Amino acid sequence: MKEAFIRFLNLKNTLAIKADWLDLTSMQLLEICMVRSDAGQRLTITEAMGLTHVASPATIHRKLFQLLDAGYVTFEYESNNRRTKYLTPTAKSDEHFAKLGTLLLQSAT
Repeated sequence: MKEAFIRFLNLKNTLAIKADWLDLTSMQLLEICMVRSDAGQRLTITEAMGLTHVASPATIHRKLFQLLDAGYVTFEYESNNRRTKYLTPTAKSDEHFAKLGTLLLQSAT
């Protein structure tokens, strides 16, 4: 199992080189956003700002806008509620995680 995980990390690192600029903090935020979205519980901007185990609120704010500018997430309102903004992964995020899934399967064989 250790060897499979090491192979996965090596493959993941080659993907990271090609993935625009995704640093560790941005990737961690994107992963949290994707997991929440997949569970049907989109992350709000306020919730994201409270992820102090990831980074400071100022850093999170900057990284969220970098993810937005790079096309990995969108900021959306739900219906007419303009008070709460949600982070929504885009097709680009789906593509990135699909590639990671493929790499994970490759490393296991």
